[in-house]
Amino acid sequence: MINCIQPVCIGLQETFLSSNNPLKLRGCNSVRKDAAIGSNHSGGVCILTSNLYPSSPLTLHTSLQAVAVQVHVRNLVTVCSVYLPPHDVIDNHVLDNLIDQLPTPFLLLGDFNGHSALWGSDVTNSRGRQIELFI
Repeated sequence: MINCIQPVCIGLQETFLSSNNPLKLRGCNSVRKDAAIGSNHSGGVCILTSNLYPSSPLTLHTSLQAVAVQVHVRNLVTVCSVYLPPHDVIDNHVLDNLIDQLPTPFLLLGDFNGHSALWGSDVTNSRGRQIELFI
């Protein structure tokens, strides 16, 4: 699929990788944050970027499972990949702090484990309401 579509970048969540699992794809660079040790390696995030576009990772100061890169397509664009585990309580200020660290324009990709009728779900959960307000 990557060879056929040739995306600029790909955001992955719940990679289930640990530091002893290398991730190498021909023609791609990767920036990743693995799940914490002792969490059965659940979660984890990664952004794959095409070698055809200049990119650089951003350092994020957050407790969230999140990584970000800046990619120069026509303009410089920030891409951030986030995973929010379903049972973790995430304070709004933690999400706001993440956004404050992302240079504009940015794309926020992720598995937020939020369900809402706003994006087509049959039910709305508390995380979905939180994400609605966040947006």
